[in-house]
Amino acid sequence: MKIHRLNPNDAFGKLRSICSLLAVAALMLGALSFASLLLLAPSAFAQKTSGTITGTVTDPSGAAVPGATVGLVSERTGAARQTVSNEQGSFSFPEVEPGIYTLTVNKGGFKKLTERNVELHVGDVTAVNLRMEMGAASETVTVEAAPIAVNTSTGDVGNIMLGEQVRELPMNGRSFVQLTTLVPGAAVGEGFDNRNKGLFSSVDISFSGSPAVGNQWTVDGAGNNDIGSQRTILTYPSIDGIEEFKIQRNSYGPEYGGASGAQINIVTKGGSNQFHGDVYYFGRNDLLNAKNFFLGECAGQPGCNKQELRRNDYGYTIGGPIKKDKVYFFWSQEWNRQILGRVHHHTVPTAAERTGDFTDLRGCPSTGTDGLGYPIPAGMPLDPATGARFGASGQNGTAGATPPTDIIPANRLSPAGQAYIAPLPLPNLSNLCGADNWVTQVKIPVNWREEAIRGDWNISKKTTLMLKYTQDAWLNPLHADEAAGLWGDSDFPALSDTWNQPGKISAAKITTTISNTAVNDFQFSWSGNRITVSRAGDDPTLNDKINAAMPRLFPFSGKLHGTQAAEPVFWAGTTPSGLLGVISPWHNRQDLFAWKDDFSKVAGKHTFKAGFLYTRNAKDEEVGDEGGELWGAGDANGPGVDYQGPGWSS
Repeated sequence: MKIHRLNPNDAFGKLRSICSLLAVAALMLGALSFASLLLLAPSAFAQKTSGTITGTVTDPSGAAVPGATVGLVSERTGAARQTVSNEQGSFSFPEVEPGIYTLTVNKGGFKKLTERNVELHVGDVTAVNLRMEMGAASETVTVEAAPIAVNTSTGDVGNIMLGEQVRELPMNGRSFVQLTTLVPGAAVGEGFDNRNKGLFSSVDISFSGSPAVGNQWTVDGAGNNDIGSQRTILTYPSIDGIEEFKIQRNSYGPEYGGASGAQINIVTKGGSNQFHGDVYYFGRNDLLNAKNFFLGECAGQPGCNKQELRRNDYGYTIGGPIKKDKVYFFWSQEWNRQILGRVHHHTVPTAAERTGDFTDLRGCPSTGTDGLGYPIPAGMPLDPATGARFGASGQNGTAGATPPTDIIPANRLSPAGQAYIAPLPLPNLSNLCGADNWVTQVKIPVNWREEAIRGDWNISKKTTLMLKYTQDAWLNPLHADEAAGLWGDSDFPALSDTWNQPGKISAAKITTTISNTAVNDFQFSWSGNRITVSRAGDDPTLNDKINAAMPRLFPFSGKLHGTQAAEPVFWAGTTPSGLLGVISPWHNRQDLFAWKDDFSKVAGKHTFKAGFLYTRNAKDEEVGDEGGELWGAGDANGPGVDYQGPGWSS
């Protein structure tokens, strides 16, 4: 359900707070620019958010009309620019924001010519040839611009996705990333996820055979790549706040640098001289889903008949004038609230096995013989001191041999092993002999929120200013979902991770018309994120308990990691030793600063461009969890290696 109705009178109550936010954004950008100048370093990282409108003015015979005054007016904001056709009748408006424009031409001895609905898209060069008619200047000829079928002005290969397409096409998850796969030559990788946002998403896409990690993603010219993996992005602009975006696959100009793959540039909406807004809600619920066939074994368990799914996506946008023909704003806010049900199943020890009694496994199929010749039922632990089943002595079949008891003596139960298995749930299925005997559904909450504000100010007829700020908040309080592609997470509720990723983008751009033939465009931007993984679950201190009981092979360094205990134990290996592995605590910080200037000069039928770019990209990311001891168990066999079974005996 989507409602596109908003009473303009309701918007005025928010204008004061929105104007305050714009002021705060401007101050923040100034402070960031000043602070980051101290750390300036050169690099290549840019995207172009504007385009060029060019053309020729001719008379009815097709001859050039020099000296004609050509005006350009934005139909959205009323911002106006002016130039004069040269000796060849040519004119050009470089560094123009995408949108719909009206061209006017005045020249003595000719009727005034007005051409409406001239479309300009990001990175495009739109050519408009204007033919004037003889007559008095008081007369006006008005024409409608024809749609451009083929771009013959540039050689770049790309595709435009208009705002109407972004908003009206059905998309599972309401993420614009889905539309990037529609262009020719797009091939997704194994980890690609176009439905989720935040760290559950992945933009692992190859365009025209280029590496998936070689793409450059920007929002209003500001960098949007996570430069650690190059497979995730910092923010996911709300599809109701996107004006358009362009995917340039190859043959793009020199102003696009920093990546060898495709250039994906998103331009967000801005305000206009009229108030516009919308309110929307989209929802999904497992009440409308079929039951999961594979959950039939756990019938009677709470919530086990159907994987839970609750997804609520809602938000609103509002934009309009603060001062008509002068200052405009656009504000959007969106929330995703989601609960995902995941089925987890494993083999866990029974109540008797936790005390060391494994006699329940005697009827399981044999997997071989131990060091004394006794058969080894599936899942049966062996005594690490003898390589045989517990309680056995003497060679099987010989006089005086004692058959195995398959009970670990109480004095040999490892305190660390007991601490390890204590949080594991008891079986809820009757399976034995190595088959999964525990299954449940874990509810995984995933919350995402975004606020975005943009302000445009026509300072004068020659100078315009754009301010932009976007912040995303993505939180996964209980991960426990290996299927999502993250690493270091437990399937059991005892120990888990909380993943938190706020991402932010800000930009300030000032465009100055120096003369009828020269335009300068300067932009500063900052973008970044913080990824924090903290310990959670029913017993977040489990590793500390194991640390206290585990015999230390290496001394503590005394180094503390945030508020966590020093050197956490990381569990790895085969079932069940790898089931309590977590990566927390873990931290990531990224900051991308960029200063970019583009100068354009029209000379005859040619447009010359020059510019510079300085960036500072900082990525502070830990390699993994804090380097403590690594413990585990497995069925590796080799010189000096014995199978240790479940790993809680010593």
